[in-house]
Amino acid sequence: MWDRACPLCFIKLSRGSILARSDELICPSCHSALELSRSTRVLAALVGLVAAYLAAHSTALALPRGAWFAAVVAATVAYGVGSALCLYFLSDLAVRPRPAPTAFPQNHG
Repeated sequence: MWDRACPLCFIKLSRGSILARSDELICPSCHSALELSRSTRVLAALVGLVAAYLAAHSTALALPRGAWFAAVVAATVAYGVGSALCLYFLSDLAVRPRPAPTAFPQNHG
């Protein structure tokens, strides 16, 4: 777990490719479609939210008067950086499920 390896052939993917193409990952060895696991996505979102809260809270303490805009900007940047760092170090991959077939697969034309 958390090793950036394809669950089918156990080839490790680079950290940069996981950050850059997390929505359309393809294993370079077995060519299977991959995605980030649910636990990885939830953990990255949680880390991002905690970082955003801490950044907004510390910005509000540092600039107490009319600094709501700076707090929003700091929270947004901290969320992006925190979640990206979490994905950089703790990313786990899963095979992307195939889309469900339609109720009527016949071609109506």
